[in-house]
Amino acid sequence: MTEKLYYIDQYKTEFTATVIDCIEDKKGYKIVLDKTLFYPEGGGQPADMGTLGSVNVFDVHEKDDIIYHYTDAPLQIGAEVNGKIDWLHRFDLMQNHSGEHILSGIICRKYGCDNVGFHMGKDMITIDFNTKIPAEDIEWLENKANEAVWTNAAVGVRYPSKDELVKIDYRSKKEIDGEVRIVNVGEYDCCACCGTHVRYAGEIGQIKIIGIQSYKGGTRMEMLCGMRALNDYRKKSEITSQTGALLSVPALKTGEAVKKLTEEKEDMVFAYNGLKLKYFEIKADMLVKDVENVIVFEDDLNGKDMTAFADILIKKGAKRAAVFSASADGYAFTLISTKKDARKFADEMKDVFGSKGGGKDISVQGMLNVDKDVLKNFFEQKGFVIY
Repeated sequence: MTEKLYYIDQYKTEFTATVIDCIEDKKGYKIVLDKTLFYPEGGGQPADMGTLGSVNVFDVHEKDDIIYHYTDAPLQIGAEVNGKIDWLHRFDLMQNHSGEHILSGIICRKYGCDNVGFHMGKDMITIDFNTKIPAEDIEWLENKANEAVWTNAAVGVRYPSKDELVKIDYRSKKEIDGEVRIVNVGEYDCCACCGTHVRYAGEIGQIKIIGIQSYKGGTRMEMLCGMRALNDYRKKSEITSQTGALLSVPALKTGEAVKKLTEEKEDMVFAYNGLKLKYFEIKADMLVKDVENVIVFEDDLNGKDMTAFADILIKKGAKRAAVFSASADGYAFTLISTKKDARKFADEMKDVFGSKGGGKDISVQGMLNVDKDVLKNFFEQKGFVIY
């Protein structure tokens, strides 16, 4: 068994231990010590990182009460080694894990639900609850969680006896055999947990909910605490300031400015689409003069544009109208036929050119990659007038 020094003092960063075993592994080496400050991955919390003497510890896992330190170089069995954990990494995990406890405790008590998933990633924490959490409750939940920070609630750890444990109302995601480690944060949470935590909630700094979504019939919540929350605020504040500068408005009014800009864009798009339809009408009047089958090549048209232009050509008297527009993969097209043979033309293009697409007898859309002159020749042989 490896003595777990991180449970004695989670704020201690250096220790001395004896190397019990050194096993070569595909990731490097697995070092076993008689005691350690390195917390192994578990309970949703990532492992500590740091050094053992001159070698780097990049991962830590526990199996059968033995803690394995994954390193980039071997250590001599029997040697005494000085270990040092990466404190900024450890404290970041302590802040976020403690903040998650507070928020989860508040949510589970308020909605009578369970925390059924917890993952502490590099960028954020995700928590899954087996209930729907109303979006309008987020501000209250966030304020209630930060109340624990503002009042600097104490974070306690205890190992109750079996008789004491049955009297405690605590959260746990799974059944636990043997000794149970209970982490308590004032009135906000009481939970079975094996992770490392701060002593007082004030050390968390801030608890921030950054996202919420429906997930497997319940709710997935994304959150940040401490240094992560501060860095997230800095990035978003910088982006807001830059956006405000581009729009020539104060940072806090960027939302209003973007809304106004969006409305102006929608008005311009509406007007532009109206002008395009007028252009199609004028051009159709010029093209459809005793012409039964017409094909038009026009630049920079999307699917709706091509369909609108083809419809207008039909209304002006054409029996079959095809509109082609160049794209990155060749040509996109719409073909409309009052003769109800549009699909027949599409099938022929597929056989000859390998085109893609489909539709009904009266209308088809698709894509094909072929030289323009070859395409024009194909339709000229079908009796189309090319524009």
